[in-house]
Amino acid sequence: MGSYDSMKEKLNAVGIYSIDENSNISKELSAYSEGLDSLFETLDTMTKEYFIETAEDFGIERREKFLGKEKEEYSTEKRREMLMLQEQNMGGKCTPDAFCDILRSCGLTDFTFTELPSSFRLSITINDTLSQEQKKIVTERIKLEFPLHLLVAINFSE
Repeated sequence: MGSYDSMKEKLNAVGIYSIDENSNISKELSAYSEGLDSLFETLDTMTKEYFIETAEDFGIERREKFLGKEKEEYSTEKRREMLMLQEQNMGGKCTPDAFCDILRSCGLTDFTFTELPSSFRLSITINDTLSQEQKKIVTERIKLEFPLHLLVAINFSE
């Protein structure tokens, strides 16, 4: 039900108004409803874009810009998945599963870890095909996201 029908229904229930098709009250309600319907559409869009699970446009773009880079080369579903992983990682868990999630949030799918816990070393081998710019972004993200006490070595296979 649009805002015109909603307002008309509510005013008819009061019993004071007679809202005929070409009456002044009907025309006034039509004018109000045009502005209200536009406002409600904008609010619906904003609500949809506010949540990662339902965002399709600027909700995804703004979050990616905030995190450093838009990832237009990926599908909307993949971008959503990466954003959700990034938000889950906030709080800095220091586990292999958390490290995998960090790399998946960068769009990586083919990688392995070699851990040397006694010497606080971690070697990451990334087998995904990446451009030089993508490698640079992944390296920066690893430096930002991985704990500082780990000595991380990153190996990109060609």
